[in-house]
Amino acid sequence: MNMLSFFKKFSKLPLLREFPLKAVSISFSLDRLVRGVDNVRHDVYLSPDFRKTASQLVSQVVALHTRSEEIMSLDKASNLVRERDEFKRLCREIMLDGINKAKLRREIQIDYLAQAAIIKLLTEESRARFEKLLVHLKSVVRECEVSGKHEDGIRLKKELTQVTESRKSILQEAGRELFQYVTEVRNKDLKDMRESNFGADTVLPDYVFSNPMLHMEDMSDDFFIMEEYDVLMGHRMEDPDNHDAMVALLRELLTELEVGYHQDMSGQEETEKLSAQRNHQKKTDALMCHADNIDRLMNCFETKLQRRGLKKRKADKNEIAELAELAKKQKNVLNFFYRTFKKRQLLQRIVALYEMLPVYRDYCPPLVPQLVLQYLIYPKSRKNVRIRLRRLKNYYGKSFSLRPLRKLIIDIEKVGTRKRKEYLIRFLRGFARYHRDFINFTMIREATECINLATEEKIIDLSRANNALYEFLLPSERESGEKPVINHVIIKADVRGSTDIVHKMKAKRLNPATHFSLNFFDPITDILPEYGAIKVCIEGDAYILAIYEREDTPDGWYSVARACGLALNMLSIIRRYNAKNRKYQLPELELGIGITYRDNAPTIFFDGEHQIMISSAINLADRLSGCSKALRRKMEGKQYPFNLRVFQTASDADVAATADDLSLRYNVNGIELGENAFHKLSEEIDMKPAEIRIQKQTQKFHMGKFPSVGRRYQELLIRESPIFRIEPDTLKITETTSRNYYEVCTNTKLYEHMRKLNI
Repeated sequence: MNMLSFFKKFSKLPLLREFPLKAVSISFSLDRLVRGVDNVRHDVYLSPDFRKTASQLVSQVVALHTRSEEIMSLDKASNLVRERDEFKRLCREIMLDGINKAKLRREIQIDYLAQAAIIKLLTEESRARFEKLLVHLKSVVRECEVSGKHEDGIRLKKELTQVTESRKSILQEAGRELFQYVTEVRNKDLKDMRESNFGADTVLPDYVFSNPMLHMEDMSDDFFIMEEYDVLMGHRMEDPDNHDAMVALLRELLTELEVGYHQDMSGQEETEKLSAQRNHQKKTDALMCHADNIDRLMNCFETKLQRRGLKKRKADKNEIAELAELAKKQKNVLNFFYRTFKKRQLLQRIVALYEMLPVYRDYCPPLVPQLVLQYLIYPKSRKNVRIRLRRLKNYYGKSFSLRPLRKLIIDIEKVGTRKRKEYLIRFLRGFARYHRDFINFTMIREATECINLATEEKIIDLSRANNALYEFLLPSERESGEKPVINHVIIKADVRGSTDIVHKMKAKRLNPATHFSLNFFDPITDILPEYGAIKVCIEGDAYILAIYEREDTPDGWYSVARACGLALNMLSIIRRYNAKNRKYQLPELELGIGITYRDNAPTIFFDGEHQIMISSAINLADRLSGCSKALRRKMEGKQYPFNLRVFQTASDADVAATADDLSLRYNVNGIELGENAFHKLSEEIDMKPAEIRIQKQTQKFHMGKFPSVGRRYQELLIRESPIFRIEPDTLKITETTSRNYYEVCTNTKLYEHMRKLNI
């Protein structure tokens, strides 16, 4: 009977779903992108100015970490600060171009390609600059020797040796600094832009870019692995603790906890079993990459400490009981892992690893940590280690006493069970971080190996001619000139009861023209640039505005989102001015706003110097902004949480037979979004759906955020509701139609409620 069968029979192992675990899974691929001229890699042309700035920054950073600024004739802090700031500015522009091109083609992988290209550029440039530094130092040493400056030559030769021996750490530290700048650029405002365009799930986590493995040339460096991850991995195929073997074992154990012995798969078809196994493997791999899962799954010691702390504070009994139950489950899982690792002869290696930490550097070099570990646990390896240390003692000018290691062998055997379990948890926690970074490193390396950073004019021209070149450029390097309009949005704001307002104000000898101008037209005109809107015309008491989308300018393709934001701001302005009007007993204004979209350019002609627009979107916006007097009388005084309701009185056949809008609507300080406009909005930004019960009715919402022209992010909440059929005479609801209407919500409390729900 094997170990797993033993536990199936005699233990009550909890299932993974009984623990608050988190999964880490990153989807990063370039497989949908066009291959370049060599049919193998993707051709990428990065801005020449950006490449130049990146090269200058890398030179500064490498010189700083090698203390060679003077030798390389570089200024110190002043130039580094200037180059860093310029690099970050240009890096943002390059990434922004990648986001816009991804949005243009509706392909997130273009954004990934831009980020991967920047990683490849910095990594290659760092190593190239380091090699150039070595060549330069060797040249300076030779010049000193030829010119008779022997003291300078000896000093520089010593510096050259130190730089060469410190190659790994220098590239590591320089890489960390450079990639930190990239992370700062990604997080400043591009993160919000990526989320609004593609969804939060598509944004690469910071640890992908802070991954220390990206800067390593030797992935089997024991010192690097121990310092970064607090583990030591075997490198040979036969080592039971090599990466692949550990992954296979953990996958096996986690799958056992996922499937559990409670589940009987004997009656399933073979294909169903394979599918289930693949799903479990995918899930366990995602769980394996989250280091905190180790503590959540088996650190019963920490949970017991938390429970004791709660008891001392006399906390809630239910919470204390939950921790007690969790600790019990964690103990079962820990024992399961402990016995399995012990049987697989892995536990002794883990214990020896952490017990040797205080002394192993006394033997490294000439040994590597893996040899010290083998000496402690494999008696057959000790003779070879002794011979090696005796042979090298003259080279290092000292002898190496093995007495501390012999004592350590005895001490390892005395380590108690609890300490061994703590070491196991510590190892698994470190391995989870190592595995996560290894997976991400492999993913990024495969991506960068598939990128050709094109610099030869011949390759660039050939790739561009074949529509295979991905170009990420600065604004000054792109073609200038205004692009043609391809789509447009119309916003119509209609003032309610304007005739009565004019009549009442004139009766009091007040000026209605200035009242409308100061309370409506002028303040709204001031905010139009923030949303990229222009005036179409003013029709008495109505304001008609337009927002254009132009060809090849995806950074402006938020026309519907910005129209919604503009409409919200218009109503906010009206509310502010109404508060003042109430104070001075002046007429208050009410609006009805309609927003429509057309996926083409409007017709424009000129009457003298006046530009006139013709668009069917204007007619529809007029309908959406309207308000039925009969409905208003019927709903007057009723408390309703929204400002818009749409009904249908015509038959379905009549509605289908015309392009006109035959709906009857109540719209008082409301914003109605046309159906086409709503679908366009869903393409512009990532909209999260949610359903909430309000006044005993389930309401469907969509929430997202968008950037204004000035890159200020604003939230949008859209209510989707069915259109009810009503009797024309009585206005009573008879049934629900198959059509929906869309309202841009204005209630600030509703926005706050959605934020609390993390929508």
